[in-house]
Amino acid sequence: MKPEKTIKKEIQHIGATEYTISINLATPAGFTIIEPEHENRLHVSYLDTLGQRDKQSHIIKENPKFPLGIPVRSKGENADIIIDYEFRFYRNENPGKKFITRVRYLLPVHIDKTEGDAIHLNETLPLEELDRI
Repeated sequence: MKPEKTIKKEIQHIGATEYTISINLATPAGFTIIEPEHENRLHVSYLDTLGQRDKQSHIIKENPKFPLGIPVRSKGENADIIIDYEFRFYRNENPGKKFITRVRYLLPVHIDKTEGDAIHLNETLPLEELDRI
């Protein structure tokens, strides 16, 4: 089983049914993501307020380049955006020892007509922790 980590973020508010998910994931110093690589995939989907996943809402980007903007068209309801990033990486001091992992971010989004038209995920991936699993 590959190591994985789920991180739940604070609620973000959005003012429209069409908005952008701005994703910027970075590696900490001393780590490198292997790319291009078939396992290097970013999945973006959402669960609506009833916990249902819309089949049309699943987006897959292979070997994504960050920062990345994903347009979203919602039905105007609150939702949990799920961002799964699966990838291989190595420590720069030991490039022969490769790891495969997944980091999942849960971004609760609430509709609030007074807010903007983008939600943001700017994170440094927790590779030090996953390297020890």
